[in-house]
Amino acid sequence: MEIIADARNSLFFWVGFLGYSLLVTGIGLLVWLKEKRNGEAQDNKTYWAAGKRLDGWSVGLSISASMMSISWSCVYGVQLFYWYGTGGMWLLIIPWLFTMAGFYAFAPLFRTLNAFSQPELLEKRFGPLARQMLAPALVIVFITWTGAEIYAAGNIIAPFLGISVPATLFLIALVVAIYSFTGGFEAVVSTDKIQFILVAFFISVIAWLGVRQLPDHVDVLRFLTPPAGAPKATGDSNWFSPGWAVIMLTFFAYLPGWLIETDVWIRLQAAKDDRQARRGVLIAGINSAVFVGLMPLMIGLAALYLYPPVDGVIPERLQDGALIFTVIMQDYAPVWLSVILSVGLIAAAMSTVDTCGNVVALSLSSDLLEPFLRNRMTPAGLNRLARWMSVAAIMISFVYALFTESLWDIFYLSSGILTTTVFLPVIATFLPGTKSRQVYFSMSAGLFSTILFYFLESREMLATIEPSFIADTGIGYILWGFLFSVAGYLAGKLKSSK
Repeated sequence: MEIIADARNSLFFWVGFLGYSLLVTGIGLLVWLKEKRNGEAQDNKTYWAAGKRLDGWSVGLSISASMMSISWSCVYGVQLFYWYGTGGMWLLIIPWLFTMAGFYAFAPLFRTLNAFSQPELLEKRFGPLARQMLAPALVIVFITWTGAEIYAAGNIIAPFLGISVPATLFLIALVVAIYSFTGGFEAVVSTDKIQFILVAFFISVIAWLGVRQLPDHVDVLRFLTPPAGAPKATGDSNWFSPGWAVIMLTFFAYLPGWLIETDVWIRLQAAKDDRQARRGVLIAGINSAVFVGLMPLMIGLAALYLYPPVDGVIPERLQDGALIFTVIMQDYAPVWLSVILSVGLIAAAMSTVDTCGNVVALSLSSDLLEPFLRNRMTPAGLNRLARWMSVAAIMISFVYALFTESLWDIFYLSSGILTTTVFLPVIATFLPGTKSRQVYFSMSAGLFSTILFYFLESREMLATIEPSFIADTGIGYILWGFLFSVAGYLAGKLKSSK
């Protein structure tokens, strides 16, 4: 059943898109009006931190909504299970659940220094230069993630709207920019609650549509081992199909950086107290297990039955697995349900775009510009700057999305930068005796070496010096970047001791 070529059907999808867009922009406007009544409309602390009064449900649903995105859950997470079978769990959901456990354990510690952003945290311990050096790394990471989400959303939604992918990318970015401008962080969190409900419904229905098409003889055990075989599986076991090298390097690339991931950090700092922060992490962890783990697994494995690879070649219609959601909707959902589901797609996109864009804007405005302008501009001027930086962050990410091609590279490189450039300096703030120079050297060495070795690895120029089991993964550059980060940290200690 082809549902996207009919102009009348496209009109239905436009109604859903515009209706949802009006809802979230309306929320942003209501937040602005409320802040204006309370005399907080020009208060940047309120704009960036929602007054630090979030309860556990707000924290948890906001974290959940940002993780339950098109790029993570609806494309990349499903792709991993289609590519590798059940073993794909090691490359996303299991590292993320370990991350949630870490945030639950360390939330009280992370809140002790009362720093809303991580660059602000470094400034408290190591001075203004540390703040100015860390902020650009976060801008790079979160522009990458924001652009990836806009890219993934545009590719899935554009066929339903009947317009070009670039036009769809722009519309998504424009709507998020509007409610981020008016409502700031509180609008992001408020819309995340609605977006969580819509995305949870969307992912659940797609899983149901896929599984209900399976033959009657497919039981649970058979379902977990599809007969066609996963096209990219390399390991001997279905449970460890990506191979041990990829699994171990993935944990190394993801876990350190994710454990200090900025968007989660911000939500913990915005919680009322430690108890609410921990409750939020627990809620997010449970939601992640279901909607970032179980549901994508069901969809990816169902797709292996419904659209099996032929001699290891993925059907062209799936575009390497990126359009599994779109194809299942086209083939098995009636038009009325597809319209409802398309709203869930839009919500999934915007929930992550606004979250990551907020981190970019916070880093650009609060961490880089405002410290220099605080004595030169009025509070109203600084607030206008913050709002326009929110718009700029989304639009820069939109431009990045126009040139995006591979989510695999995006997620490993950006998460790798968190591990090689952000992890050690943030942890160092809690280590007695660490000198400022150590942090400067670590950040500089980590960022530049990661980018350099990524360039070398992508052109297979490291194959002669890396063991084959690392070279074959294509992500050994993260190991090199981390080693240089540690070397920079140690070199700074030697220099400081002279």
